[in-house]
Amino acid sequence: MAKNRKATNSAATADPRWPRDYVGIARDYAVRAADEKNRATFGRWIRLAAQRFLRDLERAAAEGGPFVFDVWHASDPCDFIEKLPHIEGTWATPTITLHESDVFFVVNLFGFRNHDGTRRFTTALKAIARKNAKSTVAAAIGLYCQNCEGENGPQVISGATTGKQARIVFNIAKQMAERTSELREAFLLEPFANAIASYANGGTFKPINSKASTQDGLNPSCSILDEIHAHKTHDLLNVIKSAAGARANPLFLFTTTEGYESPGPWPELRHFAKQVLQGVIEADHFLVVYYAVDDEDKEAGIKADDDFDEASWIKANPLMDVNPLLLKELRKDAIEAKQMPGRHAEFKIKRLNRPSSAAGGWVNIVKWKACGGAVDLNWLEKYPCYGGLDLASTSDLTSFRLAWLIEQKWYTHGWRFVPHAAVKSRTERGLVPYHAWVSSGKLIEAGDEVTDYDEVEKTILAAKTRFNIKGIGYDDWNAKQLVQKLKAANLPMEQFIQGPRSYHPAMQALELAYVAGNFCHGNDPVLNWCASNLVARTDANMNTAPDKKKAPDKIDDIVALLMAIGMAHKEIEPPKKFQFFALGR
Repeated sequence: MAKNRKATNSAATADPRWPRDYVGIARDYAVRAADEKNRATFGRWIRLAAQRFLRDLERAAAEGGPFVFDVWHASDPCDFIEKLPHIEGTWATPTITLHESDVFFVVNLFGFRNHDGTRRFTTALKAIARKNAKSTVAAAIGLYCQNCEGENGPQVISGATTGKQARIVFNIAKQMAERTSELREAFLLEPFANAIASYANGGTFKPINSKASTQDGLNPSCSILDEIHAHKTHDLLNVIKSAAGARANPLFLFTTTEGYESPGPWPELRHFAKQVLQGVIEADHFLVVYYAVDDEDKEAGIKADDDFDEASWIKANPLMDVNPLLLKELRKDAIEAKQMPGRHAEFKIKRLNRPSSAAGGWVNIVKWKACGGAVDLNWLEKYPCYGGLDLASTSDLTSFRLAWLIEQKWYTHGWRFVPHAAVKSRTERGLVPYHAWVSSGKLIEAGDEVTDYDEVEKTILAAKTRFNIKGIGYDDWNAKQLVQKLKAANLPMEQFIQGPRSYHPAMQALELAYVAGNFCHGNDPVLNWCASNLVARTDANMNTAPDKKKAPDKIDDIVALLMAIGMAHKEIEPPKKFQFFALGR
């Protein structure tokens, strides 16, 4: 069981070494889930996850691909898990039989390998409604990582906000070990009250809570953070992330059901995960499997599922088709939710995996991505352009962006600046790839703790020399000193009032352009990310503006673009002049 083997870049079908064709099960599941005809059974996010899996199989099979897919590594953990016993409930077999949705997750997680043999995915999120065996599968994965990944002195951690919550996954793993003599003998396991020791490789499996997260000695190889939505701060996650820095093949496994909004890591993690599934951000290290009923998205042609439509519940509860007790509990909770508003909110969050609140994004990502054609800066040099400068944060993103309107089509190019501390912080959190963007030249690292505005000034002056800049709009907040320098250099700076009346024409122009395909942004990943974060606010006259308070993450780059378009719009459509006539007798 679980002996290392050289990876290949080909996926096979049934293999006599395994009791079931796990790769075939995962692929068949993905094909059905990815099919738009099966929207009644599979929600939007699992459809996107399935489509990503199928694309990745093709990428892995291609010569010179970024990673490979190995049938042995995909199948061995499934076989391992199916040798473990059930811990709760009454089942037809004494050992676990993985549901096809769980096979899909495990094959995804372990089957894709880097060219050095390590796992492609170092972070994985599984979001699913309660009572769908997420803790059981997480515990089994933890045991596999402790004993079967060839790690020297592995440390598996089950982490949560409280000791009681952290022990849920740990206790399942402990009982699995206690009830499986073959497992204990094969890997010299010994379960204790607060740890599972594996003497064959000097490893441990322990629970840990946020109060104990500052203790020394942490060097986790596998970190399971259960119910990540309940974490009120980033503290435990930050400590575990930094402690795992010495591991070459770490795994951060997040399992959760939705919860009420909090200042902790979950809102950011959820938003990032959805951006990965939508293709807004490329994150080959990050696996996302997200089960939920559908919310309305008119532009994607998705209708909101009725909370009490029993047929839609399987989107958030994939085990419903094999577990009649789960369906029974769902029906009982639905009856109570219909009668009691307080229970309805809980039903939506815990049973349907709906977010407690969600602000809708302003950009249609599919149409936006279709405007990703190349931007030829040499060709644009001869045309007039307008700029936008957003200095919204000295500790994170600053953006300067130009926009050209040529024959009814918009083109844009931008420069973004971040201090080193922001790159370091984002890298440690393992989400938005600031470090990769700096390495590829998409971001300019300027300053240590705060952005060095001298670098911003040099970049703008260089752009003035190269391009025919007719005007630059800027947000007055924190900009006084830099703007004075730019004005002294004869740059046409103009304050852009931060309100719906100023932004509305620009937002209208940009929306009309990108929806019609009359926009070219060069598939800029930073701009794509900011665009996907943009949430609009509306005033009493239905004028719109960016809403930085409700945006789930940074929007500075698209704000700079909107200011640039707004400046151009003033010249294209100058204010109407009114004539007054005196009427006499």
